[in-house]
Amino acid sequence: MTLIASEPIGDDAEIPALPLWLGLAGLAPFIGLALVVALHGPDLPGFDAGRALRAYGAVILSFLGGAHWGLALRHPAPDTRAALYLGAMVPPLWAWAGLLTGGAAGLGMVALGLAAQGVVDGLASTGFAAPRWYPRFRLLLAALATIATAAAAAVIGSQQGWVS
Repeated sequence: MTLIASEPIGDDAEIPALPLWLGLAGLAPFIGLALVVALHGPDLPGFDAGRALRAYGAVILSFLGGAHWGLALRHPAPDTRAALYLGAMVPPLWAWAGLLTGGAAGLGMVALGLAAQGVVDGLASTGFAAPRWYPRFRLLLAALATIATAAAAAVIGSQQGWVS
């Protein structure tokens, strides 16, 4: 028998240790760069923490789009497969727009993209044949990444006179 994405392997209610630790480790750049922005401003000599955070967020949004593409590859329902393929393109395109926008506005766009993708994954991913643990996992990671990114955007925006 060939396994497809909609066939859970064993008990899929608990978040496996490896994805949990990798996901939490993936939060380190969000939190670390947001702290650098908050404590030192976005521009350290030779290093733009706001730009680095925007780029990392864009990479993660692209990765999340790829995760949906992967779910689509083996989904048994053609309509769901098509929706997943189309939806998988939204996060990287949104992230790219945030990179092109730059500054606090671009960082805010990345934060909004992280939040939106977290909501999609939290509410709909089990219908996409993801394991049952995936929505909780994604909501946790998305919430923390969004808070860090939005906070950095607010700090940069206040320094640019956009937020008072």
